[in-house]
Amino acid sequence: MHNDDIRQLLVHCTDQIEGVEESISDGELNRILLKNTLENLRSVLDYLAQDIVIKLKTKPKNGNLSEKVYFPYGQRENHFNNSVKRNLPPLKEDEPKIYDLLESIQPFKSKDNWVVDLCSLTNDAKHNSLSKTESQENTVVEQKGFARIEGGRNVMMVGNYFNGVRQDDVFIDGDGNANVVRHSGTTLVTTNTRIKFHGKELEIVPFLNHCHKQITELSRNAGSLL
Repeated sequence: MHNDDIRQLLVHCTDQIEGVEESISDGELNRILLKNTLENLRSVLDYLAQDIVIKLKTKPKNGNLSEKVYFPYGQRENHFNNSVKRNLPPLKEDEPKIYDLLESIQPFKSKDNWVVDLCSLTNDAKHNSLSKTESQENTVVEQKGFARIEGGRNVMMVGNYFNGVRQDDVFIDGDGNANVVRHSGTTLVTTNTRIKFHGKELEIVPFLNHCHKQITELSRNAGSLL
């Protein structure tokens, strides 16, 4: 069983995600660290698949199963079932609770694409190059207690009052640039840079944190069944 490996990798991934976030804050994404973080998160999933094989092989009829397997995933139910057949063929019949657990995190069940995105990103990084990324300026306009606009385009807020106080007028153009006409002087405008995976609406650090959280929960739930 890979229980210790999984725990250690998850702790290590926490440190790596913090490192990725720090590199973004310093102005230059560490793409090698990003690639390693993605691969380590994926490795936890594959360790879980290997532990499931060990469980399946306790039945004599499954003694010839290969332990070189990958975590099954699929955008659609038939994709997932085909992946299970390739990697853990007797799973649904012999360990239906584990099958249900793995199925529950697939996007056709959970409506959350994280596992497919993670696996496709690691596949791309392994076979092609370091993960391609793109940056996007993001403007946040906030009038405390009244309004908060993040990433808005073509927005106009004019003549508003809050608790009897005339609020600043705000104009955001089609490029996301904000212009404020002061009245109360309480409008805060901040601009930050979002780093996303190229071609995907996935901001890197929130995505990594989400994957880490989901994998931690999955490994805990799987551990009670193995």
